[in-house]
Amino acid sequence: MADTPPPVTQELCDWIHRLCLSDIPEEKVTRCKYLILDGLACALIGAHLPWSEDAVKGVLSIEPEGSCNIIGWERKIGPLAAALLNSTFIQGFELDDYHREAPIHSNSIVLPTLLATIEHCNPQSATDTTPLTGAEFLLAAIVGFETGPRVGLGVYGIEVLSHGWHSGAIFGPSAAAASATKLMQLSAPMIEDAVGIACTQAGGLMSAQYESTVKRMQHGFAARNGLFAAFMARSGYTGIKKVLERPYGGFLSTFSQGNGRTPPYQPERVVEGIDSTWEIDQILVKPYASMAATHGTIDAISALQAKYPGELKGNRIRRINVELSEPAFKKGGWEPKYPLTVTGAQMSCAYAAAMQILEGAVQPAQFAPAQLERQDVWTLMGKIKCVHNPDFDHTMAAIWQQRVHVELWEGDEQSGESKTLVQYIDAPRGNKVPLSNEEILGKWRSNTKDVIDQERREAIEKLVLGLEGVDDVRGLVELLRRRTGNVFDAASGHGHGYKSVGSKI
Repeated sequence: MADTPPPVTQELCDWIHRLCLSDIPEEKVTRCKYLILDGLACALIGAHLPWSEDAVKGVLSIEPEGSCNIIGWERKIGPLAAALLNSTFIQGFELDDYHREAPIHSNSIVLPTLLATIEHCNPQSATDTTPLTGAEFLLAAIVGFETGPRVGLGVYGIEVLSHGWHSGAIFGPSAAAASATKLMQLSAPMIEDAVGIACTQAGGLMSAQYESTVKRMQHGFAARNGLFAAFMARSGYTGIKKVLERPYGGFLSTFSQGNGRTPPYQPERVVEGIDSTWEIDQILVKPYASMAATHGTIDAISALQAKYPGELKGNRIRRINVELSEPAFKKGGWEPKYPLTVTGAQMSCAYAAAMQILEGAVQPAQFAPAQLERQDVWTLMGKIKCVHNPDFDHTMAAIWQQRVHVELWEGDEQSGESKTLVQYIDAPRGNKVPLSNEEILGKWRSNTKDVIDQERREAIEKLVLGLEGVDDVRGLVELLRRRTGNVFDAASGHGHGYKSVGSKI
């Protein structure tokens, strides 16, 4: 039949099975190593955040000791629970990567999955003690980095956010299954089983962004579920065949319902240019500790501060309008209400704008609990209004556009005289022009300096950037398992930096 969807699930799984490291351009392999380093920084920072400690406490109350390490805790737990928690750490502070067109935080899916796979099983059989090499780890990571976005592009990527789905939690299970099955060296039919088992577990609601801390964990659900799928397929359990393209109850047809697009989904995008186009090029590293849609707002305010030094003071601001595309408006344009959680603050364009104006930065220190109570922050946020600009919705590239209007009092409020400063941002820093490898390395060193010691930091850095030559990647697990500090202690100046022992859970 002419309207029969192409068999993209099988084609994707065949590609996963046959891909070799030598098939991948050298610069893509190098970029992957820097992306991994950024993801590990996020995990180390996130391990002892207050909500991460709550997550560990809850999971340890129901899960027995197991084979896999919890990053930064010197505790072991089962592989599924370890993947869940370690992913929660990476997503813990909105510092991790995102894909430009198909929003997914790839490191929070792929790295916890691979670390759990390394510790729980060897790739060939239960009796095989052959070490897992860094090259094998690197290849499996690239497979995961490629698979998640490709599956997302089949449902128009960022489109699912506009309909209330947490996009990365939707695309993530397939990425986890792909990376784990590649590391396990499963056959193509078994990989398809795993993808089928993974996709039927996809889920995640964007309402998690407001008051809850579960938003931090939703990529962890995807990592856990994709890893579970890989283990089940490895044991011979049969998954949904042709899961991506099935017209009834398939992944693409189901998650595209109601989007108003023609056609509603694009199976061909899953495998388009699969041997020549690399989605790793679209994986972006964040320069700020907040949700990606807030970055344009931060950049616009920062640009105005540079142009008009000394003018953007809280007491001079009459009002601020922030124009956003529909996806950005729905994710970050909502009106903050007191009390505000750290999660909510990191998802709010108004909070990001206020912090950039008042402190000139939107980094971990700006989200310490005391910051959320500041009266000057709430006063300034009350002057900020976000609006949807439909002109920013026309293309995938256009959705990153933002325009900020800052109206300043010329004299005082009684005079009624004011002037308006306007700044347009085509795309935020690190988006159209990704952060360089050197910038990522600088971010790694800066963000980890207060949670681990220099010797450990340098050892991780050397291992990751030389992964192709690592004979046994389990050395990375040992470096990650040791206790980490609390970044809020360092931000407040009252803690002990990397020597902090955190809570005694």
